[in-house]
Amino acid sequence: MKKKLALVLCAMLTVTSLAACSKKGTGDSTSETKGDVLTIEFFQQKGEEGPQKGYKTIIDKFNAENPDIKIEMNTVPDPGTVLTSRISSGDIPVIFSDYPTQQQFKQKVANGYVQDLSGQEFLKNVNESSLDMTKQDDGGYYALPYSRNYIGVYYNMDMFDVNGLTVPTTWEEFVNVCETLKAAGITPMGLHGKDPGRVGHMFQCATVAWAPNGIETIAKATAGEAKLEGDPEFTNEFNKMATLFTYANEDALALSDTACYENFVNGQYAMCITGSYARGTLLSSNPDMKLGVFPLPNDTKETTRTLSGIDAAICVSAKASDEEKAAAYKFLAYLAETENAQTFCDNDGAPSCINGVVNDDKGIAPMVELINNGQTHDWMASTVSNNVISDLYNVVQGFWADKNVEAVLKNMDESIAVTSAE
Repeated sequence: MKKKLALVLCAMLTVTSLAACSKKGTGDSTSETKGDVLTIEFFQQKGEEGPQKGYKTIIDKFNAENPDIKIEMNTVPDPGTVLTSRISSGDIPVIFSDYPTQQQFKQKVANGYVQDLSGQEFLKNVNESSLDMTKQDDGGYYALPYSRNYIGVYYNMDMFDVNGLTVPTTWEEFVNVCETLKAAGITPMGLHGKDPGRVGHMFQCATVAWAPNGIETIAKATAGEAKLEGDPEFTNEFNKMATLFTYANEDALALSDTACYENFVNGQYAMCITGSYARGTLLSSNPDMKLGVFPLPNDTKETTRTLSGIDAAICVSAKASDEEKAAAYKFLAYLAETENAQTFCDNDGAPSCINGVVNDDKGIAPMVELINNGQTHDWMASTVSNNVISDLYNVVQGFWADKNVEAVLKNMDESIAVTSAE
């Protein structure tokens, strides 16, 4: 019944998204020519306020400077599902954002849906480490990497200062910070578990932080070569997570990310675990807030890693016409200019993939340092099927309710076995 409902919703979303798009200029892409103006759809998957403001500013500037081209941004709910549905039906946006390190993207490339950008000059503006992450199995580059993401612990810098606290670099220090805040009558941590997807983001962050080989273990489990039940790293991870819950808001499981962010910026919590995608939204809600972020610490600073991958990456449909591709390349080259990438970074707040862009926010320095040092791990979707991951999110959400470590590991094994067999 759930699968049928999901299909109905997906169809509704697809119709909604198509209504928001221009009419198709060809059988395989969405564009429209009115007079001498070629309108091109840019389907982008970032729903947060910060990146949308960044894109809109750049698009408005591009359209003003290029009167023969009109870029129209299209953002819809559940964009990943909608994009997959549109590609399957042959209705591919001329320009779209995607996640080039994920398995699903590699399949799109293999199926011939994404244009190879390897020879484009604008890729020379991308820093080498970010570009290397997006290289596909054939050695080609099929996306313009635009920003890096991360999941970390955002904190109220003023609240830390008032309570004489410094950024913790080990798990023990982190627990001591939570104890100090709790003793002062402050809820140390704001968590939001209403959406399984956001639960999953924290799960991935915790896995990278506390189970160094965890993602690889899940990949082995999908191949029938490993079990999570009894695994010492995963046992450690969920024990730490259970401890973390004792310092969090009591309504965490029922709270949405939006409500949690609002409570956090209004001083109800000292910290909040979320992604770089939320920074712009947080500061937009309270521009005067002194906001910092640090990696979720492991037992030692040296063994601490953060979840980080390519966030915004812009692609071109391989099915677009030559005219559409030429317009798309012009827009991507414009995005890759340092000045424009700086505009996006200023609104989005995440580390940029474009050379010359400077993020002068000292509050994110601990995360940037960790990323620059290579103490990172890409998202699970780079090695594990999205279907397996999505089902694990639901299992972990159950752990938020019962806090049973043995049960969640057993249930994860069962979930992986079922989903992997489908």
